[in-house]
Amino acid sequence: MFSSVILLRNSRQLGLISALIFATAVSLGLLVLRVIYSHTPQFSWLGWNLFLAWMPVLCALLAYNLARQRSKLAALVVFPCAVIWFFFFPNAPYLVIDMIHLKARPGLPFWYDLLLLLAFAWTGFFLGLVSLMLMQEVVRGRTNATLSWLFALVMICLASFGIYLGRFQRWNSWDVISNPLRLFFAAARPVRHPVTHLETVAFSVLFAFFLVAMYLMLRAVMNFHHEVGRN
Repeated sequence: MFSSVILLRNSRQLGLISALIFATAVSLGLLVLRVIYSHTPQFSWLGWNLFLAWMPVLCALLAYNLARQRSKLAALVVFPCAVIWFFFFPNAPYLVIDMIHLKARPGLPFWYDLLLLLAFAWTGFFLGLVSLMLMQEVVRGRTNATLSWLFALVMICLASFGIYLGRFQRWNSWDVISNPLRLFFAAARPVRHPVTHLETVAFSVLFAFFLVAMYLMLRAVMNFHHEVGRN
């Protein structure tokens, strides 16, 4: 019975990862076709952004599986996985903001760039939602459902603020190591003086609502799927 449960869990994870890999392959394929057709490496940075979006889901999946093992060593590894996930999590929904680069360009259909950016945005966004769901389950296993939802909401708010720092102030996840003090003071300014940083506050709040809405939709679809499966 136990082995069948493990096999089922592993097959579901394999199915999830396979779907994410397929979406990634489609996105990269569209990018390669664009480079070949236009003879320019324009938008090639989308590949790097998508790579960064994979980091949180890989860390979350590792933490999720380790948290279910009954060993102290596994429990110790969960914490660094969670820390890495925390700093890279904003990189996943960040790809939605790359839609800002959409505009008509000569020699290439407008709809192709729209499809390209949408493919990367949706793939990165879904990678972020999946990683948040996994980390919420890790927290729920250690605490309770209420605290796990509080964790998810706080992470969404912090990620929205982090996306603003990345998009408009051009900070990166690795600046936590290379420029920690400068990053800290840059992040502290709008927190200490929100009135003089209304754009920062507005973006962070509105994007957080957007993330919450999309995350609730994902969880609702999953719950509905379980209900249908029992009928």
